[in-house]
Amino acid sequence: MLRAIRLLARAFALGGALGLAAMMLHVNADVLGKALFGTPAPATLEMVSYYYMAAVAMLPLAAMERKSGLVHVDLLYQHLPGGVRRGLLVATLALSALYCAGISWAAWEPAVKAWRVGAYTGTTVTVATWPTRFLPVLGFALIALMLLAQAAAVMLGRADLQAEVGRGE
Repeated sequence: MLRAIRLLARAFALGGALGLAAMMLHVNADVLGKALFGTPAPATLEMVSYYYMAAVAMLPLAAMERKSGLVHVDLLYQHLPGGVRRGLLVATLALSALYCAGISWAAWEPAVKAWRVGAYTGTTVTVATWPTRFLPVLGFALIALMLLAQAAAVMLGRADLQAEVGRGE
C-alpha cells in the first residue's frame, strides 16, 4: 500500500512540476507577446490563478511530506526516550492525517457544487474553473493517506521509513 501511495505521490509531484513549467512558458509567452507584438497571450491571468498555481500548491503535498520537506519542529522531541518518541510520532502523524482528510472532505462539496454549475471565469476568454476545485480534494486526500501509511509503518517498526522521514529513532 505504501508503495502505491509513494508512486501516486510522485505522479502528483510531476503534475505540480508540469504546472510550474506550463506557468513559466505561459507567462513568458505573455510578456514576449506584449513586448514584440503588442498582444498578450490569452487567458494568462486566469490560467495562472486557477490552474497553474493550484496545481503547483496542491499536487506535490504528499511528495513533500514523504521527503520531510514540510515544516517539523522538534525542539523537545529529540530529547525524549525512544518509546515516547515513537508514540508521539505515530500520534502526530495520525492527527495530521485526520486534519488533512478533514480539509479534503471540506473541499469536496464546494468542488462538486462548482462542477454542477459549470463554474468559469474570464474577461476576453472564458475558462472553466470547476476542475481546479478538485485539486485541494486530491492533494489533501493523498497527503492524508501518506501520513496514515507512515504512522502504520512507524507502529510496525519499519526503521527504513523512520530514517526516511527523519523523525524516527
